[in-house]
Amino acid sequence: MRFSLQDVKKSIQRRSGELMVSLHFLRPAEAEQQIARLIAYHEETLGQPQRNFSLDDARAIVGDYRLAHCLLATLSHWYNWGARDWRAAVLERGATGLSEISSPVQLRLALFTFVNEHYAGFLTSTRRAEALLRFAALYHMQAVDLEYLLRLDSEEEALLLRSTPQAPTPQEVAALYNQWVFEAALYNASSVHFSIDCRAFLSASATPEQTALPLESGLGAVIKRLCYLARRLGVYYDLTYGPGETLQGGAHLLHLTLYGPQDVTGAPQQYGLRLARLCRLLLGYGTRNEERTRSRTQDKKTLGTAIVAAEATVHFLQRAYTFEMQDRLLALLPPQTRAAGRPSLPQDDLYDSTVEQQFAEAFQGMARSRGVDGWRLEREPEPLLLAQSIFIPDFALTRGEKRVYVEILGFWTPSYRERKLQKLQELQKSHTDLLLIIPQDAREAFAAVTSHFPVVYYEQQIALSELLYVLRTHYDDFAERLTRIQVGAVREQIQREGLLTEQACYESLHCYRRSEIQQAAQLIIDTQIAFLPGLGLYDLIWMQHLQEHCLDWLGAQDRQLLSDLLTELRRYCPALERCEDAALEVLLAQWSEVLVQRVSIFEAWVQLSEQQAKIVVVEGEEKKETDPAEKGTKKIAKTKQGRIKKRTESKEEVILQSDLWGV
Repeated sequence: MRFSLQDVKKSIQRRSGELMVSLHFLRPAEAEQQIARLIAYHEETLGQPQRNFSLDDARAIVGDYRLAHCLLATLSHWYNWGARDWRAAVLERGATGLSEISSPVQLRLALFTFVNEHYAGFLTSTRRAEALLRFAALYHMQAVDLEYLLRLDSEEEALLLRSTPQAPTPQEVAALYNQWVFEAALYNASSVHFSIDCRAFLSASATPEQTALPLESGLGAVIKRLCYLARRLGVYYDLTYGPGETLQGGAHLLHLTLYGPQDVTGAPQQYGLRLARLCRLLLGYGTRNEERTRSRTQDKKTLGTAIVAAEATVHFLQRAYTFEMQDRLLALLPPQTRAAGRPSLPQDDLYDSTVEQQFAEAFQGMARSRGVDGWRLEREPEPLLLAQSIFIPDFALTRGEKRVYVEILGFWTPSYRERKLQKLQELQKSHTDLLLIIPQDAREAFAAVTSHFPVVYYEQQIALSELLYVLRTHYDDFAERLTRIQVGAVREQIQREGLLTEQACYESLHCYRRSEIQQAAQLIIDTQIAFLPGLGLYDLIWMQHLQEHCLDWLGAQDRQLLSDLLTELRRYCPALERCEDAALEVLLAQWSEVLVQRVSIFEAWVQLSEQQAKIVVVEGEEKKETDPAEKGTKKIAKTKQGRIKKRTESKEEVILQSDLWGV
């Protein structure tokens, strides 16, 4: 149970017209004796019901009502109230008749039923003792034991338990108290501002336990690292810098603003915990004074020492105050954070909103089927440096050498909208490679900048078809890509391999859509090369040989499954192995000599057409006259002809059967 900022001892000062708040932190040895006696009081009442624990006695030990309230809340980290075990209580009271009742709730329900049956559902104060005595007799126990068991799950009967093997020390209690005081301010903060020494921050974030990113150099690396931390923990942020602001040694000074629950959602608990966690990660509090001194003498920077200044704007009693996070205060916070390492970051990707997550997942799904015109989506791209501030786009789309940044605008608060509009107005002067995605209900709010950028509007979910249409309209470079096609080299490859599949055409012809391939193919087509949609570019002589082989194979076989023919075509021409079955069926449809019959959606047969089958018979007879040594050819050919006719009859029968079903 944490305490609120209202419960913390504090003092208010006014400096240069600005209200400053100073929170009460426990210094070393401060209130140590009172905390020790308070711990001893908890240990004395350990295992006793809550009715034996006196809050007034506990507060009297500390002497200060506010401090006592906060210390009692802090001790709840080690001590808590728990219900007594039902079976143990029944055995202790000797209530052996309650074997069929497993909880105080069931016991109260049984008493309620008993009163309804014997007292018409109502008990007067004079008959209450009589009713309890009669009910207790049913279960072979005393009335006093019955009353105890009836209220066993009430708060006053809850037992004081300790969740750790040993009692805490006064120093541990004071350190946790200081941490909760510090974080109570952040729960009520509208913003937290950090001034960061970029060089020291880079040096600190290079250690393995503090970062999952490789060490880079420069201002951009610090920005990327800070964006990584904020996005991972789900905290809204803003970054600015002053080009003329440098520290001793030429290090850049970067300003990071984390927006708190008062400015984002108004609900402090859930978001405030994330904000406090990120501040704990950045400040590295929990480092003792001597450890900080030793780290400076050894020239080993920590994230805490990389922060030049830090302050928060906190709100309580409908007023705003500035809370300075001074180094001497941070040294009072728990040292176990340093020993245990930095708080672990969640491994799964965190998005700023469900809209962003749905957009990214839908885009990646379409990309796997070549449905995004060759664009590659990148999350957390490099920041855009403006005159005085920094703009971090949500996504970046890359295709070839073209890079387009994507910003999904929300409508969180008026202050968010004003900050976003200000940055977009700066961007419209220098960046034309930014695409905005705006919800319909925020159309008017961002109307001032929509004329300068490509815009996609959405209702509840972003339509990728509209996004692709806008990209084609504003960033289409098909004409330039056509000039990069090496026509001679592509023709040589087709004549050498016989076929350039449609999938291979995407790369060779620098195309991203099927419609583009059909246009680009016109540059390759000549007297020896043709194009078939679905199949690709092919050599005419190669196609003729393939057709002849297919007809010969069908002429020497009985009616065959379509899958067997496709396997044979791939065996004969390895270039077809990269083609799907649908593409090969498109190829067969170009040959009138081949007839494909589909009995059902699961079964397809292929054979020569009737006219082509007769040609095969005639060729068989001619072959017999020219080659007497080959016997039985005419008989086989006639047999084939007969079988083909029989198949034709069966086809008619299938059609007639379907007609019968239609009737």
